[in-house]
Amino acid sequence: MDIALFADYDGTLALPEKAREERPLPPSLEEALRKLAALMPFAVVTTKDCQFVMKRVPFASAYACINGIEIHAAGYVAVAADVKYDAVESLYRKATGLNALVEPKRTWRGDIAGFTIDWRDSGIPPPGLEELVREASGLGIRVVKYSRHPFLDFYGSNVDKGNAVRILKALLGVKHVVYMGDSENDIPAWREADIKILVRHSLNRGLSIEGVIPIDYEHLPAYLQEVAKNVTDIKG
Repeated sequence: MDIALFADYDGTLALPEKAREERPLPPSLEEALRKLAALMPFAVVTTKDCQFVMKRVPFASAYACINGIEIHAAGYVAVAADVKYDAVESLYRKATGLNALVEPKRTWRGDIAGFTIDWRDSGIPPPGLEELVREASGLGIRVVKYSRHPFLDFYGSNVDKGNAVRILKALLGVKHVVYMGDSENDIPAWREADIKILVRHSLNRGLSIEGVIPIDYEHLPAYLQEVAKNVTDIKG
């Protein structure tokens, strides 16, 4: 088909509080996604690393991981050329001393290309976080902040999900994209999409993005089932 479905993972396919689980997708949502994946190219565009998300969504056609730093599609694996591995590794070691969950984001070769500092369990940002953010800025490490999400992302490259969408479109040979996301770091991807869907959940009720279609997470399976039915009818 000439249209593809691209989706963020954490907060979009999996609720934020479920994202780390081994089977985070509700059965009804996974069923709908599998139907669509059989009808059109389906890609996951995520801040997680590929090893993590491939285990949880193994039926996708392609993956753009670590905020677009690594892409798996059409038999190719590509990693951004400008990743500051040494600086990321140094910051990551310091971050592990904070009172928070620190999640490394590794490329297929095992190199740390980014990491997340997550304080959703404690509810407050850990002491020392602002000092680490200032150091990251001085090293040219990209820091992505969120208005209501209790975590920060650090990346060793300036690529974003918009770059990932453009590359995936080319590799998958599609002209049009439906993109589903839930937070500020999805804005570059929404700019590249033809249909923009904002998946609503408890952490993003106040997020307002012009031109997006809001859908509550609990209604997403039924919406995607209806899309799959319409696509099947069109293909006839």
